[in-house]
Amino acid sequence: MHSPFAPADPFTTADAAGLASALRVVADPTRLRILALLHRHGPLLVTELVPDLNLSQATVSHHVKALTAAGLIREEPVSGAREIVVDAVRALVQLIDPARDGHR
Repeated sequence: MHSPFAPADPFTTADAAGLASALRVVADPTRLRILALLHRHGPLLVTELVPDLNLSQATVSHHVKALTAAGLIREEPVSGAREIVVDAVRALVQLIDPARDGHR
């Protein structure tokens, strides 16, 4: 019997593995705080995150690198620096439902 809630395209094992990987990345309190700061304030530089997180710039950079590698944030060059832009919601929606392509 076909479920009325089943998506047109199945949520594959690879889709589930990608989502689980992204969720492991965000399951860190510092990374969640970074995402919250970016969501609240918009694009920021690593140096702008440091005071709010009360961590060293190297530690913040490490967490930013992990979030970037997971596709949850991206860095864009701005005036000789790299501004961090949050993509987490779009990225997680895409992992949860790859057929949606980020659209409702």
